[in-house]
Amino acid sequence: MSILQCCAACILVACLGYILRGVGSRGAAAVSLAGGVLILSIALPKYAQPIVALLEMAESAGLSEELSVVLRILFLGLLGSIAADICRDMGEGSVAERLELLIRAEILLLALPFLLEVFRLAFEVVA
Repeated sequence: MSILQCCAACILVACLGYILRGVGSRGAAAVSLAGGVLILSIALPKYAQPIVALLEMAESAGLSEELSVVLRILFLGLLGSIAADICRDMGEGSVAERLELLIRAEILLLALPFLLEVFRLAFEVVA
């Protein structure tokens, strides 16, 4: 599915959700959620091949662990953003904010070994 098709599908789902909200239907959030899941499930497989190629290059360079952590951080950021947007669509802004805080804390924990290494190298240069 091309990006233009994904955009058109997103606009279609948004219009359907808007119409359902206008008539007071409780199914608007479900339509938005189902549409988002369907669009992502169609669009995401095209990113598998480049990720596999990156992992293979990182493994040959001896950086597979580092790239794995970076990909996990990126995935957590995307997943957290999507989940928070779904919460906001359902009218739960406070839940979305807490979820985003949790995701930020998790990303910080995953990135902590990198930060510690940067600080160690900085102290070696200064000392």
